[in-house]
Amino acid sequence: MNRKAIRHGDLCLVQVKKIPEGLQPSNTNTLMQGSGGNNHDVKNGIVYLKDEDEFVFGYMVALPKCQLLHPDHGAGEGQIKTANIPEGSYELRRQFEQTHDAMRQVVD
Repeated sequence: MNRKAIRHGDLCLVQVKKIPEGLQPSNTNTLMQGSGGNNHDVKNGIVYLKDEDEFVFGYMVALPKCQLLHPDHGAGEGQIKTANIPEGSYELRRQFEQTHDAMRQVVD
């Protein structure tokens, strides 16, 4: 099965058919705080945060006209840049990279 993955700095959204049952919507629009201290926020999306493991930390349902907001990643001028996200369900993952020494979290 091919799944779409959207990389956004140290965040990766992996498209899934549906989010797991039993999760409750979060009262935040922040998906995660990046390693540089800037938030990865979402507009027109429903966030479900969960401590699943060190890679997967939650899920998101992208509604029509969903956008990721971040000062460093995306399109546009000004303090906050945007990235359009297609409608659907996504698994939220921290980006990691393999080095000669070990796996480590991507520093954005």
